Amino acid sequence: MKKTIITNIKLDDKNLKSIDRVYIGNDFCQEKFNVNEIKKLLIFYNNKVKITLLLPFFTDTFFCKLEKLLPFIKNNTSIKYFEIVFNDWGTFYYLRKNYPFFSLVMGRLLTKQKKDPRVNVILNNLQDKFRILKSKEDEKKIIFTKKVPKSLVNIFSRSSIETKELFCFLIKNNVKRIEIDNIQADIIMEKNNKVKVSLYYPYSLLTLTRYCGALYNKTDRVCNKICNNAPINLKNGFYIKANALYYKNENLPDEQLLKMNNIDRIVYCDLF
Repeated sequence: MKKTIITNIKLDDKNLKSIDRVYIGNDFCQEKFNVNEIKKLLIFYNNKVKITLLLPFFTDTFFCKLEKLLPFIKNNTSIKYFEIVFNDWGTFYYLRKNYPFFSLVMGRLLTKQKKDPRVNVILNNLQDKFRILKSKEDEKKIIFTKKVPKSLVNIFSRSSIETKELFCFLIKNNVKRIEIDNIQADIIMEKNNKVKVSLYYPYSLLTLTRYCGALYNKTDRVCNKICNNAPINLKNGFYIKANALYYKNENLPDEQLLKMNNIDRIVYCDLF
């Protein structure tokens, strides 16, 4: 299993020994996509370790950042071991049209999954068995929870990318890898040997927003860099970091399940 790590700092050779690849950049916030810092990291890690660049979903205003960075990457990076994670289709179109030699990866914002961490409670019928409610006639009514059919387990284990048409599209456009989160339900995917899968661990993305101030009860109209603060522990495994809500799931699928889903890379992400 290939071990990779998300980092935007310079790791020394000792720490790089056990790492097959580093992820740099930012996949959730265009405000934090710092071109100058990325250039420094590309120069530092080039020929030391394989590199993956994380891209956020860009707006027109910030797309110029990527346009400035790509020529530098082309001229200063070992393309053979370099790949780019895209998280919106506009960026994908631009990259494939203007830089067809780059190896592209479909990011986890595009591989939709059912990520509610309470899903195991529901699927295993561990929820409250009944509730007592008062009616308009002031009489008590008992409402029993209906059991979830086993067929629903399969639905919650799958993602939106499992169509032959999408796989054909990805392969045709030389996208040979997709990325997913480590959800609570057992992961079940339609396997395609031409498309590898990366699994993010242990923090799974639940949702994110451009109005990140609202997560911190702030109403500023401009970016105030509040995301640089320490993550907020909401308890029960939930965390807020920057503009995203995460859930910590330390239960990795077993080797058989990883192999069955063509997962050959674990991306270790740390919020702290």
